[in-house]
Amino acid sequence: MSRTYLCLAQNTFRNGNYSLVPIRDEDKYAIMQWRNEQIDILRQKQPLTKEGQEGYFTTTIANLFTQEKPGQMLFSFLENDILVGYGGLVHIDWESKNAEVSFITETKRNTDKEQFINDWRNYLQILKPLAKKHLGFDKLYTYAYDIRPNLYPALLNSGFIEEACLKNHVFINGQNHDVLIHSCFLNQLVFRMADENDVMQYFEWANDEDVRKNSFSNEAISLENHKKWFKQKLNTDSCFLYLFLLNGESAGQVRIDKSNGETVIGISVDKNYRGRSLGTEMLKQATTNFLTKHKKEQIVAYIKLENKVSLSSFRKAGFENEEIVTEQNHKSYKLYKKIAA
Repeated sequence: MSRTYLCLAQNTFRNGNYSLVPIRDEDKYAIMQWRNEQIDILRQKQPLTKEGQEGYFTTTIANLFTQEKPGQMLFSFLENDILVGYGGLVHIDWESKNAEVSFITETKRNTDKEQFINDWRNYLQILKPLAKKHLGFDKLYTYAYDIRPNLYPALLNSGFIEEACLKNHVFINGQNHDVLIHSCFLNQLVFRMADENDVMQYFEWANDEDVRKNSFSNEAISLENHKKWFKQKLNTDSCFLYLFLLNGESAGQVRIDKSNGETVIGISVDKNYRGRSLGTEMLKQATTNFLTKHKKEQIVAYIKLENKVSLSSFRKAGFENEEIVTEQNHKSYKLYKKIAA
């Protein structure tokens, strides 16, 4: 018999071959085995027993489906309708509209980096809309021991940002380890710094038709050249790549780059998020962050004369003292922004 949560109008959620269904009684022993095999990464002190697992499913799990606002909501994670993992939302705060994300997969899949990241991405692609659209949540977060290097690329590429690091917070196998907290803000524009896993997202933005039209070089960019450029920018202390997320999805980027004696800024908004006045807010957040850390710097923006939309965004973001100059053979506005005296 399938279970249903009272707070959900639907109880099966799919993304391609993957799906989430309310946690099934038939999966309890597989889940027990996985948890015992992966006990080091879990907040679980002792191995689970069949007797204990039976009792947990009969009482705690069964009661979740009779509550209008349960403290946790657990799901079986299926690929082609076969169980490959389980997880859900735990430590739910219905008043603050946030919850912690819980998820583990079958142990062999957990040790395969490519499979692990793919499972997490697909899982979160289902869980985030479930939390936002069906439950009205504003924020999801993870609480993970810093012994899971494959987890963080999956989170960052799924719209999470590192919000906190609790130094030497847990003792595992004779050593102290940090705890990392990553958060996904489902109704806010936030940023994180780009990393090597974002190379293809930046490549897509760089070759967007409107981006190329408004750039000082209109030629399409090859993947080979882009990868070299991106790696070089990540490995220098003079370039700052701000990747912006809205509703946990990539919405655009701001680059602040020190070169040729100036600190120059550039921006592009993802085509799916244009027309929402995000550019101004992105510029405000990025420049505030940068100038707070580099108080003596002055940021310069170059904008083609015909790009009136971008000019308006920069003005609203606090850029001023504009002048007309020739930049790379194009008549352009030159604007400035620095910390107010």
